[in-house]
Amino acid sequence: MRKHTELLRTNLLGWLYRHDWQLAGVLAIAVIAAAVFVLWPRPASTASAAPVISAADVDTAQERTVIVYINGAVRSPGLYTLASTLRVSDAIVAAGGLTQEADPNCLPNLAAHLKDAKQIAVPLIGHCAKGKKAKLDINTATRDQLLLVPGMDAALADAIVKYREDFGGFLALTELKSAMGLDANTYKQLAKSLQVS
Repeated sequence: MRKHTELLRTNLLGWLYRHDWQLAGVLAIAVIAAAVFVLWPRPASTASAAPVISAADVDTAQERTVIVYINGAVRSPGLYTLASTLRVSDAIVAAGGLTQEADPNCLPNLAAHLKDAKQIAVPLIGHCAKGKKAKLDINTATRDQLLLVPGMDAALADAIVKYREDFGGFLALTELKSAMGLDANTYKQLAKSLQVS
């Protein structure tokens, strides 16, 4: 058996030596074919393309919702995505409503429409935004509170208290001019600090 194996080996080696150039050529062609197969550019896969959204569709979607930031004296401050048809009061409700520390005399315009990328600040008591001071209600203010109003003197404060007692209060702030005879400049100064609720 050993002799037979030796003979087979000798014949095989002889055949390989006689055909070495042909074998090298076949091997070279196989390597080149494999390289071409691996490196050859292939057409893009036929995966479904992403849906195309038109500019009009994007504009319509953005018109339907707005993102607003609500902070200050609300229960859950943060970013909210809301319908663009809502108002500031709806945004405050979405943020959990006002806290006990909210300043009711210094709230933002609750009837204003929401606008995208805007901040709604609900101030705490004593922290009015933009230095805005709360106006004093002329129908509920005491004489001492009235005396703290710029442009108010003791005689006018007494006259306001008497007018409230006689007529049940002011229906409009303009009654200071018509009923009490205030000039336009004094009225304008007082109107900055007084209101009728």
